[in-house]
Amino acid sequence: MRVGGRIGRLDKTRLPTPTPPSPPPQEWEDLNDFEEEDPEELVPDSSDEEQSEEPEVQPEVPPAVPEDQAAAQGQDGGPAQQQQNENEDRWNESVHRWFDYPLPFPRMLREALVRLRLGHAWVTYVGTRYRHRIYQEEWAMAVRISVLDEYGARRDIALSYAPALRHNYEAAISDAAQEALTTLCYSCHSQLADGTLRYLPRRQPGGLDAWIVTPTAEKNPRLEAIVDYLVALNTDYNALAEELCTAKLEISDLRAQITPSMPLFNPVYYPPRKRVRYNDPTARTYIRHP
Repeated sequence: MRVGGRIGRLDKTRLPTPTPPSPPPQEWEDLNDFEEEDPEELVPDSSDEEQSEEPEVQPEVPPAVPEDQAAAQGQDGGPAQQQQNENEDRWNESVHRWFDYPLPFPRMLREALVRLRLGHAWVTYVGTRYRHRIYQEEWAMAVRISVLDEYGARRDIALSYAPALRHNYEAAISDAAQEALTTLCYSCHSQLADGTLRYLPRRQPGGLDAWIVTPTAEKNPRLEAIVDYLVALNTDYNALAEELCTAKLEISDLRAQITPSMPLFNPVYYPPRKRVRYNDPTARTYIRHP
């Protein structure tokens, strides 16, 4: 046959030669010898039928949780529940900041800075709030006075702490401002000698004794009575502040024994003070004449 769309003559010699069929394999011959069995013999036994049946599917029962695993999941007072109880018994701390709070002592502190030509200074009240699910919240307060240095960064020039923890943040701010004001009047009394701030109590940092300058050398019964009252009041205030600080520390120690996870109060918020008795000569406020 030629290719090109034209049919040529068929050549019979080129057709495939048919081959005879091959004999069946030996396995087929063996099958011819198979004898047909009786149909009755092919009936299966009843016992075999029962065994061949599929078993009934029983509903799955969830396995029992082991006691140790149930305790780990927070059941029956396990470690998870104990950890949750410990977290609830802890004191939560948060830090807050205020700038020039409108209270009497913060205002006088700002006035003193203006008299010292530090009106541009930043007065920041940094309070740490302690909260507990059982006890009343408490505040530890510090006041920072900072200015810009030659590199344009803030630099603290004064740092004062409230003498004890308070339940109200405004009371803590007032205590911190009073501590800063009295120490500032002591360290800068020469610069404040020509103003009204010179009549405020002065106290050395960390000390309990203070001085109050009399207004005038003239006899004025009203001013003398006010000054005497202020001297006694300031002396009692210093003594009460020291007692309050001691009581807070003792309470914190007792709470730590009851709840070991509760952190002790940071001692940095308690300036060093002497342990003196009431009306001790080293812890009184005196009158100083100009």
